[in-house]
Amino acid sequence: MRRILLTPENEQAVKSLEGRFPSPLHVRKTLTETTEARTKDGIVRVALACNVIPTAFHKLAYELWKNVNELPDNRPAAVGSASLPRIMDDGMLSGRKGVPKQTLRVLRKQGSAQGILGYLDATQSQACHRTPLTKRHPEMLEGNERLIKLVDELYRFYRPDSYARQRVEIEKVPMWRLWQTVFSTIYLARNFRTAYHFDSGNFKGVMTALMPMGTFTGGELVLPRWGLAIGFRPGDVLFFDSTEILHGNQPFQGSRLSAAYYCERDIADCGK
Repeated sequence: MRRILLTPENEQAVKSLEGRFPSPLHVRKTLTETTEARTKDGIVRVALACNVIPTAFHKLAYELWKNVNELPDNRPAAVGSASLPRIMDDGMLSGRKGVPKQTLRVLRKQGSAQGILGYLDATQSQACHRTPLTKRHPEMLEGNERLIKLVDELYRFYRPDSYARQRVEIEKVPMWRLWQTVFSTIYLARNFRTAYHFDSGNFKGVMTALMPMGTFTGGELVLPRWGLAIGFRPGDVLFFDSTEILHGNQPFQGSRLSAAYYCERDIADCGK
């Protein structure tokens, strides 16, 4: 495994990028091989594992997951748009905010969509629950059981410290995880180029496993904090803390689907 030292950019300048789209000017180094990237404090921030997912696994996942069709109306930062109050059926403004309808129409024309599999923790209006997509299409999870368990094993191998912390949390609520893994949830994004954002709904202090699928070129994930781009392809898995590291995608051509395996931020509360 290759090992590199990450050198930070100007922190204030990086924070100002949230909600903007990555530019090639933000990149000084691109990773395309199995690599472990540390900061000078010795902490591993990024681990890229290449060619670790069998072709049959990621192709099957693509076929089972490619038809997700929910618009990302709840992700204004990732979409790169303003967050505006939603309009209710009676024409009044809702207390909830989201992506403007005009932006959603553009995303629909581009074929952009999202879906969530597994479990979600509680909100003010809803208790912990299995996602509607999982209820409608249980085959999306059941057909990918071997893949999900493999990603769990890869996480344990490449980032054992982070994996152990996540396992302690998820084992508090064994009924709210995917099989015996450390994941509660999988977020799917189809043909969705994201602006710089943080994943605020994930459990903090551990890592998200991110896996691309499809037939495409481009789409590198950019981490502007270190001027780093991840040139990963189908068969690769990236591990990084998506709650703490600002990230977004370069443009891509073709059909691209990504899966983010993670643990919901407050999933342990589901056992209370």
